[in-house]
Amino acid sequence: MNPNPDIRRAHLLLLLVILVFWQAGCGKSPPAAVEKPPAPATVTGAVKEADLATIKLTAEAETRLGIELATVEMRAVAETRTLAGEVVLPPDRAITVAAPISGTIAIEGEPLAAGSFVRKGQPLYRLTPFLAPERDLRLQLERETTSAATRTEAARVRLRRAEQLLQEKAGSEKSVQQAQEELALAENDLTAARARLTQFQERPLAADASVAIASPRDGIVQRLAVAPGQSVNGGAALVDIASYATLWLRVPVYVGDLSSIDRRRNAQAHDLNGAMGGSVRAARPVSAPPTADAVSDTADLYFELSNADGALRPGQKLGVTLAVRGTQEGLVIPWAAILYDIHGGAWVYENTAPHSFTRRRVEVARVLAGEAVLQRGPAVGAKIVRTGGAELFGTEFGAGK
Repeated sequence: MNPNPDIRRAHLLLLLVILVFWQAGCGKSPPAAVEKPPAPATVTGAVKEADLATIKLTAEAETRLGIELATVEMRAVAETRTLAGEVVLPPDRAITVAAPISGTIAIEGEPLAAGSFVRKGQPLYRLTPFLAPERDLRLQLERETTSAATRTEAARVRLRRAEQLLQEKAGSEKSVQQAQEELALAENDLTAARARLTQFQERPLAADASVAIASPRDGIVQRLAVAPGQSVNGGAALVDIASYATLWLRVPVYVGDLSSIDRRRNAQAHDLNGAMGGSVRAARPVSAPPTADAVSDTADLYFELSNADGALRPGQKLGVTLAVRGTQEGLVIPWAAILYDIHGGAWVYENTAPHSFTRRRVEVARVLAGEAVLQRGPAVGAKIVRTGGAELFGTEFGAGK
């Protein structure tokens, strides 16, 4: 039986559509592969820090290099804070030399100049009294002697008061020392005034009754107030002399951090651009008139610096490391064990086996009293080279013997 022509045509049409789509799918070309962009950088020959070379020495070579070991420790270390400080001249370090009597100034010895150094007892000026009538000159010398005696007695009272406050633990040794210096100067003036009065009584209106004025201390000339040939009255300022042997360090501290600073402990002063672990100066805390700055919300702490070498000068800025109350745990190794490469990287040599040493990178947080506190380093208990690390460094890179 023949099928229906309409059904047969529908089957043929469906078959034709299937063939057309099949041919279209078979003839389509595959998509082209997407090329990856080249890498921005390539690294060849890289060596991981964990795979650094290990130096193996003979027992004789280790002895010859003087290798000494230290142990990495974890212990409590003092916290610190580094700020900027200013070198200032203490108020009691400058002395004004005054004319003991009225007269004419002349140079005694070498001419003075601002900034020149003078020794205690060095002649500065010679003062020739005015040739007044005998009665007027006698009265002037008597007034000067009385005034010097009054100043001496007042200085003696201040000294007794300062010593009493020190015994009652309400004063300081520094105040006693200042009072002793003031009394010594006043007694010297009184002795000189009495000598001039005695000399006048023995030889009134003597032509050679000039007075030699000497430096009362070692120091640097700050200011010259008179010139040779100038006439001055008794008590007039002649020259200012300051001692730079001991200076103060003023450190502004934010008032919010002031209570956390341990003011009883010494500070460490160093150059602002000084390398970590470089030379430092110990600065002792001192009592000073309280000062503060309301604009910057800071209060000042004062420390005393020795300046025997004369390297410091007032107004100079220094970095100051202050001790903070409390401690924290940290890895501690000797500062001498740290080595630096040309790029500033810090390293130590770890003793990984008998006579074997491997270089390890470390990160130094700070240096305290010859010890380095690490942020990252070998494990606690590891043995590192304390002495002889530089020789191992040279051996590893071909510069050693």
